[in-house]
Amino acid sequence: MKKTLCALALMVCAGTSTAFAKEVDTLQVSVRTVYPTTVNTVGDAVKWFVEPLGYYVLTDHPAPASAKALLAKPIPMEAMMHRTMPVLHAVQLLIGQNNTIIVDKKNRLITVSEGR
Repeated sequence: MKKTLCALALMVCAGTSTAFAKEVDTLQVSVRTVYPTTVNTVGDAVKWFVEPLGYYVLTDHPAPASAKALLAKPIPMEAMMHRTMPVLHAVQLLIGQNNTIIVDKKNRLITVSEGR
């Protein structure tokens, strides 16, 4: 009887944690803005942050035409400070405050656009 109750309790807990995990916005997890030596451009840094979370950085159509140019820029000095922040904040810091992050959570795509 005890084994059956323990097994049922574990199944209930596993179901709850799985449901909770589906609700977690992975783009809000904290990252440290310390880049490996292989990361040199804004696009490299954005990919380095989002690809482990299951997101793909989109630069071709239907992404805005300005996406490639923004992502090809070198990492700005403001983004080189070693800090901890949510992924989306780190991406915004990389692309600049006057530019826009576009996220498709359903298809797990992310791109950027010049301007607001």
